[in-house]
Amino acid sequence: MKKIAIIGGGPSGIFCAIKILEFAEKFDIKPEITVFDNKNILHTILPTGNSRCNLSYSEYDNMELAKNFPRGEKFLYSVFSRYGVSDAVNDFEKLGVETYIQDDLRIFPKADSSAFVKQKMLEAIYNKVKFERIEITEPLKAFDAVIIATGLKNYPKLAENYGHKINEIKPALCGLKIMEKEFITLKGVSFNSVIFTEIGVSGPFIFKLSSINAYKSFPYQIKIPLINRNELKAKLKENPKKQFKTVVSMFIPASLANILIKTEKQAANVSNKEIEELEFLTLTATSTDNKGEIVHAGGVSLDEIDNNFKSKIVKNLWIIGEVLNIDGFTGGFNLQNCWSDAAICAKDVIKKLYP
Repeated sequence: MKKIAIIGGGPSGIFCAIKILEFAEKFDIKPEITVFDNKNILHTILPTGNSRCNLSYSEYDNMELAKNFPRGEKFLYSVFSRYGVSDAVNDFEKLGVETYIQDDLRIFPKADSSAFVKQKMLEAIYNKVKFERIEITEPLKAFDAVIIATGLKNYPKLAENYGHKINEIKPALCGLKIMEKEFITLKGVSFNSVIFTEIGVSGPFIFKLSSINAYKSFPYQIKIPLINRNELKAKLKENPKKQFKTVVSMFIPASLANILIKTEKQAANVSNKEIEELEFLTLTATSTDNKGEIVHAGGVSLDEIDNNFKSKIVKNLWIIGEVLNIDGFTGGFNLQNCWSDAAICAKDVIKKLYP
């Protein structure tokens, strides 16, 4: 009996176990699968999508889907062409997880529950997979295939111990601390997918910005879209006798308008320059706010694995999920990457072990 070790009980590791079992049943083979993790299985899936589990994103053009990954875009063209969004949705429905698509194209389980997704994934491997609650720090030798699916939270030491190069790890999809302290009083105020916090800014727009700038040196300026100048001009023209600040408050929270506008001018007396200055809010990011951190940039170099996630430098080793130098924006992209990596890896493991 062939022995397979999966190191990491997160989304990619457990989904890989599910797919290995599926392929094994198809070919009437029975490998022995052991999952190693020193924490609770699938605990990292519980907070995803604000505990609703944003499973994927409804984009079926694989090239367009891959554009949502600042690191790994070109590598993922081939990956998504072999296992894409529709494949993941179909597989989860087989597990008993029906899905729906929100207006913003994010895909969620109809149960709106990460705990329900965890339950269904674990049911699929119940009594079919061994679990060992220990941390693996050194290469395993007693297995015919080893799959590293450890994620990046505690840094990919194991992959490094196997001899793989690690690209520098940086926080991504996180809030940012800012230099301009006058905005700290706006804690909880939101606009245009941005939320003010006690130390800076957060929200979907900031998460995306922090991901793009993951390797940019601090401090750096960020420009947040504020008010469309033509729409503001039109509204000022409609309300010539109202205070400039009052009209601006029709577009953004009044508390933010009070900070940005010091003049008591009426709308009719506002200059083009004053209007243009409200097109963007420019802030100075001083560091990441790791409290809101979701994923990391960096990890195992993609040059050292093939397109089936098999190591090019270590025999019978595969590496999948967030431990790789692949990371996407918020919106279900990172989980989709987990599902795709796991499915392709599982198929290749069975193919290599049972030629």
